[in-house]
Amino acid sequence: MNGAFSAVIGVAVLGWVIWNQVRVREFTPRRVRIAGVLGIVGVVEIAQATGVAQVSTLGWALLATGLVVGAVLGVLRAATVNLWVADGRVLTQGHWVTAALWLLGIGVHVGLDALAGVVAPSAATLNSSSILLFIAVGLGTQGLVTMQRARALPGAPAMTLERVR
Repeated sequence: MNGAFSAVIGVAVLGWVIWNQVRVREFTPRRVRIAGVLGIVGVVEIAQATGVAQVSTLGWALLATGLVVGAVLGVLRAATVNLWVADGRVLTQGHWVTAALWLLGIGVHVGLDALAGVVAPSAATLNSSSILLFIAVGLGTQGLVTMQRARALPGAPAMTLERVR
């Protein structure tokens, strides 16, 4: 995918993710699966982008920085999600802080894209193609931390990644 199309897909996925974050939903370990799917697509996009041009070490460092930021924000978002048990199910609901942290993350990602275009032009395509991987890392980290929090709730069902199918 080219950078513009990747950005459009990324915005659509982000809108879907934020919508699902702020509404009441049952939490199951299967929620982490979508992060894996997005991650695979993100890695494929990066592989396609790096097949076009050589990427500098600085470009890879900017990509890694963005992914670390995504993971850190995932941990922070997990802390903002309300968790409770009802009828033997764990329910979750984020709120405006959860959504704001997603928007902050995308802002950082866009900023790193712009920085890459200036200081590491060879990485501009790489970074603009990494939006789905960025979302996947953040969503996966948030899901794993949320799952740990859910396990500690009285009356919560057993949750393991082995049960993800």
